[in-house]
Amino acid sequence: MFVSGQSEWANFLFSILTMLVAIPTAIKIFNWTATMYRGSIHLQTPMLYALSFIFLFTIGGLTGLFLAALSTDVHLHDTYFVVAHFHYVMMGGTVMGLLAGLHYWWPKMFGKMYPELLGKISWAFVFLGFNVTFLPQFWLGKMGMPRRYHDYGAEFSSLNMVSTIGSWLLGVGFLMMAIYFIWSLFKGAKASDNPWNAKTLEWQISSPPTTHNFDKVPTVTEGPYQYGVLKS
Repeated sequence: MFVSGQSEWANFLFSILTMLVAIPTAIKIFNWTATMYRGSIHLQTPMLYALSFIFLFTIGGLTGLFLAALSTDVHLHDTYFVVAHFHYVMMGGTVMGLLAGLHYWWPKMFGKMYPELLGKISWAFVFLGFNVTFLPQFWLGKMGMPRRYHDYGAEFSSLNMVSTIGSWLLGVGFLMMAIYFIWSLFKGAKASDNPWNAKTLEWQISSPPTTHNFDKVPTVTEGPYQYGVLKS
């Protein structure tokens, strides 16, 4: 909208409204980070994806400020900076969060465990591949490379090659993930009712759950955050 020819007052209004988005975004990031304070953190595959989600979504939020500012957005508009920002928000945020939940709930949904080592290796490919793919695009946008063009100038070739290599790494990570998920359905070890030693009620039922979840009213003996508390 900043380059659409609208009035300066309309540009000012759009800029302020866009910047205000940073407030709830920052609040949520601090919420998620504070949730881990004094928690029992185990760096298993679901947690690695959850931490990646917070890190990448933060980068997506911070780079959005450049697009909310009138002076910088005029230069960055419709460049690869916008492409990188969009993917850090949508994939770095949404997809990483989805993968965290998928890995966490997989044993409960299907009653089978995936190989933890392969899960971590796949995460490394996905995380590294994502950043190698999209970080260079911030620089490409700053240099003025437009998006939605089938070709580009020679000065953009090196960073585009780096971005392409990153996409290969990302593809390997997703392919590996698909393979071990499918393998786990047929060959995976049987999941226990509570493979993560979680405290919440859903992990007190069988994996996968029965039709009505609980056969009787469950008994709550401790709080959901009492990890690591020694019993006397």
